[in-house]
Amino acid sequence: MTQLDIQPDDDSMLLVLPVPVRICDGVVLFEAQACNGVERWADNFASLVIAVPVIPESLVQADGSSAWVDVSALPCRDRVEFVPLPWAYRWATFLKTYSRTRRTLGDCIARCRYLQFAFYGLAGDWASVAAREAMWQGRSYAVHTDNVAHEFSVRSAAGHGRLRRLRARIEAPVMQRYHRGIVRRCTLGLWHGYDCYQAYSPYCANSHNIHDVHTKPEDAISEAEYADKALHALHDPALRVCYVGRVTGIKAPLDWVRALAHARDRGAALRAKWLGDGPLLEEMRALARELGLGESLDTPGFVSDRAAVLAALRDAHLLLFTHLTPESPRCLLEALISGTPIAGYGNAFATDLVQGHGGGVFVSTGDWRALGDALVQLAADRARLSNLIAEAGANGRRFNDATVFRERSELIKRYLP
Repeated sequence: MTQLDIQPDDDSMLLVLPVPVRICDGVVLFEAQACNGVERWADNFASLVIAVPVIPESLVQADGSSAWVDVSALPCRDRVEFVPLPWAYRWATFLKTYSRTRRTLGDCIARCRYLQFAFYGLAGDWASVAAREAMWQGRSYAVHTDNVAHEFSVRSAAGHGRLRRLRARIEAPVMQRYHRGIVRRCTLGLWHGYDCYQAYSPYCANSHNIHDVHTKPEDAISEAEYADKALHALHDPALRVCYVGRVTGIKAPLDWVRALAHARDRGAALRAKWLGDGPLLEEMRALARELGLGESLDTPGFVSDRAAVLAALRDAHLLLFTHLTPESPRCLLEALISGTPIAGYGNAFATDLVQGHGGGVFVSTGDWRALGDALVQLAADRARLSNLIAEAGANGRRFNDATVFRERSELIKRYLP
């Protein structure tokens, strides 16, 4: 990959991210949504160096839930350099490649004016290694995350084998201390969602609660459209709910199905859809069949067409979610942008999104019966549902990719020397 001619005093930024690239016969492929992020960063910086791990092709074939884009098609390609890093999530590989990769990151740090690192774990977490190298070079840096990594690790291991669960429990306190040290020494903390802000801001003197969305300003539902949606919700025969995301343990898809069945059993007429693939998809489908939800629940798997996903969000009366971990799923923002209220397990991120604006209904985490009861109440009280839709539509117009990336870029340029 061609190295850009960058000097540290240029308007250049280094991003070290966990989002992987594919390299196929010399062609660099990046996840479609991440490509949009590259373009938005390029709107605000003269050049970008993006250091990311290279995913093994065997893993790509085993998981078809990503849409890949040839980066040569990016309009800003001549101002973006991709730096491939090892896929090193096993300790043996991480330790073997550590010194060489740290030297690579050190060169990137020396060449760029602004530094931003998205930390995420221990072994294979090159963003944390980059932060340590930046400290050694005496450079200021920003950090960014959209989940509380040590808690996310333990939750993600639940339902897996004993060794993985044991490893997660051992590594979690180490990860917590490691990341706190990186956060304490950063110049700027960019925390996507209030869960992350609460977890990390006590260790960072300059913290900001930010949002990370990839919807365009024109994707937001208009005032006339959400008013019409709210009006129709008063009389629609069935309550339409959806979710968009991976079918994994941390999303509690089985709780999601049980909440639907509980609401159905209490008389609510429902039409439900979950767009997404993942390791629990077949188990989720089996539970739906067992509970008699076959005709009212659609699980098409991964949908790569972004327009189709946004259309599904707009069509729904509610985004129903059952998140178990302190993270900041983008689908909640996209629902509000689509004029769709969010209903699910309460957490700091979700409640902060609607604080003072409305458009949300929450129950205690893990209480799928209470969530089912909330669906029953909204199916019966259409005036309340209609009001929630109007609140969500007005609330969501605050969020779009151009605005949030510009705000983050301004913070980086203001606080990093």
